[in-house]
Amino acid sequence: MASSRRREEADNGAAASDSVNRSLDRQSEALVRRFVLETILEEDPQCQLSPEDLGGTRREIDDPNVKEICKSLKKIGDELNRNMELQHLIETVPLDNIREVLCKVAEGILVSDGLNWGRIVTFLYFAGRLVSKALKKLRAMIQPIINWSLDLIRTRVIPWIEQQGGWETIYSYIGTSTYQTLAVFSAGLITGILAIMKLT
Repeated sequence: MASSRRREEADNGAAASDSVNRSLDRQSEALVRRFVLETILEEDPQCQLSPEDLGGTRREIDDPNVKEICKSLKKIGDELNRNMELQHLIETVPLDNIREVLCKVAEGILVSDGLNWGRIVTFLYFAGRLVSKALKKLRAMIQPIINWSLDLIRTRVIPWIEQQGGWETIYSYIGTSTYQTLAVFSAGLITGILAIMKLT
């Protein structure tokens, strides 16, 4: 009797965990799409790009919670806009090996023992800039870039986000003085990775 109760409790716990994971996964997808869309529209307000082009819907990215979290993420992204070296290096990334570049950047900055909000937003920003580049030169690459980015977010970021208590914990981080420093440091990591890739 006790063992069947324990098994039932374990099953209920696993079902609740699966539900949280699915919810976090959906929220993460909406955040990535909204962040990328906002990054691109800031650069070019006349841009013809919709949530559907990124594999989502207007409804999911207009969720009030997603909008608020994205607003905080964008505060870190704004710091990256000022990094001219990063902008120049992104422009030199060839579209024919974007997946390799995304994976190398993820390996370099989305490492579990050093993961933080600055690194996560820097990766999202980088993905957004690659989508912007594809939009101008090879529109068919937009969906693959989003899908590859989401795969990397699922495997490398969502477990960390879950441990922190969800995406909403970004709110307490934004109020600190470290977020600008971490964004600059993370941008430096990407520029180093891209510079090495150009040399090889």
